Amino acid sequence: MDYKDIVGHDIVVQSLKRAVKNKNINHFYLFEGEEGLGKRTLGRTFAKTLLCEEKNEEPCNHCSSCRKFDHANHPDYLEVDPEKGIIRKGQVEEIIRRMSMSPFQGDRKVFLIDQAHLMNKEAQNAMLKSLEEPPSYIHMILVTSSSKNLLPTIISRGQKIRFHQIPLHLVMDYLVKKEGIDQKEAKFLGEFSKGSLGRTIELCHSEDFFELRDWILELVDSIIRGESWKIFSAVERFTQEKDRAQELLEIMMLWFRDLLVYKATEDMELVINRDKEKLLSEQTFLDFDRINDIIKKIQDTSINIQLNVNYQLSIETMLFNIQEEF
Repeated sequence: MDYKDIVGHDIVVQSLKRAVKNKNINHFYLFEGEEGLGKRTLGRTFAKTLLCEEKNEEPCNHCSSCRKFDHANHPDYLEVDPEKGIIRKGQVEEIIRRMSMSPFQGDRKVFLIDQAHLMNKEAQNAMLKSLEEPPSYIHMILVTSSSKNLLPTIISRGQKIRFHQIPLHLVMDYLVKKEGIDQKEAKFLGEFSKGSLGRTIELCHSEDFFELRDWILELVDSIIRGESWKIFSAVERFTQEKDRAQELLEIMMLWFRDLLVYKATEDMELVINRDKEKLLSEQTFLDFDRINDIIKKIQDTSINIQLNVNYQLSIETMLFNIQEEF
């Protein structure tokens, strides 16, 4: 693990390197940004750097500390993850217990909490106490995609580092060189994932993502052609794929977004589903108002599902409402 493994985030990397070089390292960092941007990976690399025996801007990858870190058995590093979607007080208390002990190997101890926004109230209160007067050898890294769920008093104590979307060309370059996929597929995955490298890699390795995408697009085409009887079997499939509902709705929404763009410009370079030009061109008979109405229906369904409105009814209503547009 090294900074060379980080895709994008050059400004953040240089800032952290500069802090080490100038010996101006904060005791508490808050890494914030959308899921899949590489916050945890960069947090680990920074932790490895802080623990490295060479004390340079980057980890040397050769010393005992670096080797132990890479083998996940460094005595002065602890990483905490949610357990069943929650970080509990007991997990934070284990951090506090280890804080009280001097470093075993070097002169620093580093703690990283991933998805810190999933700390419950008791855990956050315990964390707050640990941040009041931490020992000089302590460094804490909180990784979050939703700092609004953290106590303001926790946020105010840390150095906030914001992670932004990774430029598409960097995501594509990574997929082509590291994952061995072609340019067209890399561009589609990068745009679909909105600059989230983690999400892009996950989709790249998915065995059925493209099959699900084809099924959604075939369903949309069937509804447009008036084959409303297919809705019932579609609802059943949606129910089977309930855990991926938002992904399916995103595929559907992006399709109609592409239809709007293509209808207005006839420029496939502005389209995400550019490998589906034939199907897209066959649906340009739809007028702009209908397409916008359908996008609104899909967005409303997505919100209803997040609000735990009856799932099957929400999907069924959406599909029949789309069908009524024709």
